[in-house]
Amino acid sequence: MDGPPERPASGDPATFVALHDALADRLHHYLASMLGASADADDVLQETFLRLARDRDRLGEVDDPTAFAFAVARNEARRWLDARRRRADRAAAARDLFVEADSDDPEAREAAEDAAIALAALDPRDREVVELKIFAGLTFREIGAIVGRPLGTVASRYQSALGRMRSALTRRSR
Repeated sequence: MDGPPERPASGDPATFVALHDALADRLHHYLASMLGASADADDVLQETFLRLARDRDRLGEVDDPTAFAFAVARNEARRWLDARRRRADRAAAARDLFVEADSDDPEAREAAEDAAIALAALDPRDREVVELKIFAGLTFREIGAIVGRPLGTVASRYQSALGRMRSALTRRSR
C-alpha cells in the first residue's frame, strides 16, 4: 500500500497496521526534527501509535487519517517536551535551592527534588512568601513590607503554603 487508507474502517486492526506502515517513517522524521534526537522521536512515535491504537475507533470518523496521525504526534511531542522541561526545571531548582541535591545519598537527593517540586507547585505569591522566609531569613513583618501585605496575611499565607507542601510531600512519599 502506497499511502494510508483514505478513511479507515472504525476499529479495524488491519487498517491500523496499514496506517502505521504508511506513516511511521514520515512521523518519525517529523518528530526527530521537532525533538532534535532520533531516540526521543522513537519514544514519542511509540506513544503516538499507542494513542492512535487506543483511539482507533475514531479513525473511522476522521476525514484525513494522515492529518489526524500527525496532529496526535504533534500533541505527544509537545507533551514530551513539556515533561522534559518540567524535569529539567525541577532538577535545576533542587540543585540551586538545596545542598542535599548534590549529595551522594540518593534519599537526600530525592528529598531535595521532592521539596523543589512541592515549592514550585505553590501559587507564585505563596511561593514568594516561603522563599523570603526560608531562603532569605526575613521576618513576617519584613516580608509584608516587601510584598505589600499585612503581617497577618503574610503569616497566614506562609502557614497555608507549608501545609500544602507537607501534603504534597506526603502524597509523593506513598
